[in-house]
Amino acid sequence: MKDEKFMKRALELAKRGRNAVSPNPLVSAVLVKNGRIIAEDWHRKFGEAHAEVNLLRRAAKKLHSFSGCILYLTLEPCVEFPGKKTPACVNQIIESGIKRVVIAMKDPNPEVSGRGIKALKKAGIKVSTGLLQQEAAKLNMPFVTLKIAMTLDGKIATKTGDSKWITSEKSRRYVKSLRDEHDAVLVGINTILRDNPELKGRRKQPLRIILDSHLHISRNAKVLRDSNVLLVTTDRAPKSKLDYFLKRKIACKVFPSRLKKIPLSPLLRFLGASGINSLFVEGGSEIFGSFIDARLFGRVILFIAPKIIGGRDAKPAVGGEGIALLKKAIHISRPTLRKIGSDFLLDCFEFVNVKK
Repeated sequence: MKDEKFMKRALELAKRGRNAVSPNPLVSAVLVKNGRIIAEDWHRKFGEAHAEVNLLRRAAKKLHSFSGCILYLTLEPCVEFPGKKTPACVNQIIESGIKRVVIAMKDPNPEVSGRGIKALKKAGIKVSTGLLQQEAAKLNMPFVTLKIAMTLDGKIATKTGDSKWITSEKSRRYVKSLRDEHDAVLVGINTILRDNPELKGRRKQPLRIILDSHLHISRNAKVLRDSNVLLVTTDRAPKSKLDYFLKRKIACKVFPSRLKKIPLSPLLRFLGASGINSLFVEGGSEIFGSFIDARLFGRVILFIAPKIIGGRDAKPAVGGEGIALLKKAIHISRPTLRKIGSDFLLDCFEFVNVKK
């Protein structure tokens, strides 16, 4: 219970860095000795010292030794990697002599993830992870809603890719209202190539986000009708095409190609730092699967049409890796069900076993 108390304090402190640390994450640190907070700090401004460094400097003025201290961190401490602008926090923690560190969550940045924790343990420091992990993740990520429209047998398209229309017109109108409730709408490139959707709301136009590792999107795609769009790609995309979109003032977020696919956690953190607080994910199958595999969602809205497509080659609603054992399935604790047009709408907010 004491650990939770101090981590909650750290989570509150981290929020003070809002609007100042982007594109870095919100991070804070709390140092405790004999049940009392000795020092606390947070990442205050992009390019300046991280929370851990600020805290250690403050604490050093009060303590002769860090013996018996416990350090609480909202995020795994950073390590050295190419292009890093500040010294690695993990080295300074190790050098301080602190022997126990409690971390809310791993850093989703692939350059860091797990390496900071590994370095602490290698140095003989006792490390605990996962305390208030979901709360820590929410600090830097938008709330994610998955919207899935499928048939009774769980298909979102036939074996030929035909998907117009799975659901009724009334359901499709309602989806436009749902877009109005979110800051951004996200789809994968396959949805764009197959359906060429506009992704319009009814009264407002949320940011349209397209995941497209190779920039296969057509220059005439309907989602590119104005600059209210973000293309998320990798450095495998042709530079000429990237330059073309940038000249059109269409924002592009480029991830390194060695990651094999666009990393969702760093992307969500980037969106959160950019002021996107709510994200409406509309597919397709592999996109849904990736978000579900990573447990990066807070709500699922499922439209079920009274139709059966059949066929092993028809597109399933959810792709991805999936689970090996049924006991690891995500359980919906209190779903709501209602009729909309000829379809059924299942709204799922509360989940059990949502942690991976």
